Amino acid sequence: MRRWVPLLAGALMVPASVTAFGFSVYGEELTTALSSSPAVPVVQSGPVPVTDFLVPLRMEPAAPLVLPAAVAQDAVRDLFTSHSVKGITFAPGTASLVGRGEDVRRSLAGVLRNVAGSVTLIAHAWNGETASHRCDVLAMERAGLLRQYLAEQGVDSVITTRVVVDPVWGPPTDFGPQIDVLVT
Repeated sequence: MRRWVPLLAGALMVPASVTAFGFSVYGEELTTALSSSPAVPVVQSGPVPVTDFLVPLRMEPAAPLVLPAAVAQDAVRDLFTSHSVKGITFAPGTASLVGRGEDVRRSLAGVLRNVAGSVTLIAHAWNGETASHRCDVLAMERAGLLRQYLAEQGVDSVITTRVVVDPVWGPPTDFGPQIDVLVT
């Protein structure tokens, strides 16, 4: 079988090269022979003037689709539901994301990027989460980090923050304190 490979390759390449050579040498005669009208000699004395040249149009990128506030709020709710969370979750006592927090935060930026309206981040902290009992400061830090991330991802809506210190620790199924998102 190996002896036949060069022969098969040669059988394919030789006719192709002969055909290409034939068209280059006899191309003018073939054009005349295949033409339905009689051959008219073309005399060219210099560059061919271009009169039908159109300037190419510059295409601008399409404007992003702007989401009304009600549609964006539904999209945020659907995002949280699809990840089985109530908001962007944090580890208790820290400003570190926990659970699906990173995925939800990334997806949230995509939803809020083209919102027509304002965004309110409602940062929760549980009473007793910090040793200093300044849970409002911890909640504000979480909100500030999320606000900064959204701005870096191109969310240019007006983003306001609110702090809520919940009086009791949440149930274990809550995954930790969270930030709720309200689009108005």
